[in-house]
Amino acid sequence: MKHRRFRVHKESIQGREAVIEDRREIRHISRVLRLGIGDRVTLFDGEGKEYPACIKHLSSDQVSFTLIEEPTLTTKESSLRIILGVALLKSSRFEWLLQKTTELGVSEIVPFYSRHVVPRWEGRKTRTRELRWEKIVSEAARQCGRAKIPKIHEPRPFEEILALDFDEATKIFLWEREERKNLKDALAAFSSVVFVLVGPEGGFSEDEASQAQGAGFHPVRLGPRILRAETAGIVVVSLLQFLLGDLR
Repeated sequence: MKHRRFRVHKESIQGREAVIEDRREIRHISRVLRLGIGDRVTLFDGEGKEYPACIKHLSSDQVSFTLIEEPTLTTKESSLRIILGVALLKSSRFEWLLQKTTELGVSEIVPFYSRHVVPRWEGRKTRTRELRWEKIVSEAARQCGRAKIPKIHEPRPFEEILALDFDEATKIFLWEREERKNLKDALAAFSSVVFVLVGPEGGFSEDEASQAQGAGFHPVRLGPRILRAETAGIVVVSLLQFLLGDLR
């Protein structure tokens, strides 16, 4: 039988018990998977811990679990911390990028607006999108065996992204006009933290590229072909994990 994993929020764990109150997840557990009292599962808290458990009680508005062993730290996290700064794309493409980079082990995702970004949301619509993004990365983490869910930052302007500081990270940005420096060149000095920027469908403007370099980001090329923004995001995370992370 396939082993079942479910996300449980840390605040929903009390002593040797935990609960899930998300009605969509409850329906999935009871009606789709047809799990019942006594069935064993693994819970994960989104911060790196897994909890072997069994179902104690099941109703239409809550599933409660008994934790049957001490929590363990997952071994599925990469030693490389990748912060992916990515320009906002059309919804389906951006959501696909979130899902796949979560599977590849990205640590944080920082969406941003830049000159050539098309989608722009305000207020309530932005918050609705953010909640959907959180569900997408949570589900991707559950599926791929991660117990730590990537942090998704609030979308912000490109200029604010450049000012973010991530523990002396190696800073790079993908730019199709860079003719010489590739990813391996930019990573010559080993770092356990990499902050990489991927531009929108129209790419970075000359002015934005200049701003990025002024903020300490190194321009790199991924090859002779121009990739879609979502493809470039997948490729760069994969290559980083291969060169410095856990895909070697």
